[in-house]
Amino acid sequence: MKILIANVGSTSFKFKLFEMKDEEMLALGRIENIGSERSSYSMQCKDHKIQGTASYADYEQAVLAAIGFLTEGEHACLNALSDIAAVGFKTVHGKGIQECRHLDEPALQAMEAYTFLAPAHNPPYIKAIRIFAKLIPAVPRIGLFEPAFHRDIPAHAYTYGLPAELAAKHAIRKYGFHGASHRWIAERTPQLLNAAPDSLRIISCHLGGSSSICAIRNGRSLDTSMGFSPQSGVLNAKRCGDLDPFIPLFLQKEEQWSAEQVSKVLNSQSGLAGISGIPSGDMKEIIDAADQGSEKAQLAIDTFCYGVLHYIGAYYLVLQGLDALVFTGGIGERGSLIRHRVCQHLEFLGVELDQKANQHATGEVKISTPTSSIQVLVIPANEELIVAREAKALLERS
Repeated sequence: MKILIANVGSTSFKFKLFEMKDEEMLALGRIENIGSERSSYSMQCKDHKIQGTASYADYEQAVLAAIGFLTEGEHACLNALSDIAAVGFKTVHGKGIQECRHLDEPALQAMEAYTFLAPAHNPPYIKAIRIFAKLIPAVPRIGLFEPAFHRDIPAHAYTYGLPAELAAKHAIRKYGFHGASHRWIAERTPQLLNAAPDSLRIISCHLGGSSSICAIRNGRSLDTSMGFSPQSGVLNAKRCGDLDPFIPLFLQKEEQWSAEQVSKVLNSQSGLAGISGIPSGDMKEIIDAADQGSEKAQLAIDTFCYGVLHYIGAYYLVLQGLDALVFTGGIGERGSLIRHRVCQHLEFLGVELDQKANQHATGEVKISTPTSSIQVLVIPANEELIVAREAKALLERS
């Protein structure tokens, strides 16, 4: 069974093709800057790799280019599009959806209903799903919605202090996100530590342009930092993170802004970018600016690390202890400074960071000392494989 995973960004399209019999990745590729006259691309199938720049005016052209690469020429991984059992998507948010499901019209309508909550994610995904429906209608389209891993967190953790009738009417609750990433950590950590899956208390730190923390016990999510939308929790590159709910109301009143104007500020001008003054909100750029003496950049780093510590502390209590602290995501995997800044404040819990291992960490690696009472690991994210597994399971059930 071959499953194609489509990963959609606002101006990018990435894909991975898996043979699910042995979970082998047959092909992968990425196209960046869609809509530009110079879109960069890189695709690899078997031992054949191509890369360069081209003009992809829209998502449909990008998807067609990927399909052509997979099905045409001596390097082709597919004899025909019918070889694909399903196209899987790491879908973000849909009203009331917390599972892996077929992306039929009701699912797309549920995504459209929550577009206001995930404006950077839902529109490009909806567009890409409809393009695949048009180009290869016979191939099922399956979405693993990001809240799926968090759907069993207890009611006291997902309930907001709103009138119950209002919350029920609009399906308002903590959903949580980055579910595929946190699930990978829940599955992979026991394997690396040679421990039973149901024996570990894990805090998973998915840190990147979008960041969230998750408390995991017995392989299940107990709580997570993101809530009703991906805007809450730890600071993101351009999204605000946790915020007093009356701040946007106050801004709306004082600045005479519409809800859309407030949303634009909170979604694209806030977070690390807002504090540091660096428009990209990229942590590497912020660290470089702090090294050059920028106080605003240093404050952004301090605020980010404090937010991560805040949730680690909370989830230490939720879990009643901790066996493994795991870093993943772009910053989590490559940010040795951020890992050091976080772990140095956890020494009172028995965390001992191996500074050399932390500085040179690549791939899956333990970065704590042998005497550390809490294991600290770096585990690269593998969300696409989790989506492929869930898509396969759904196909087999149905």
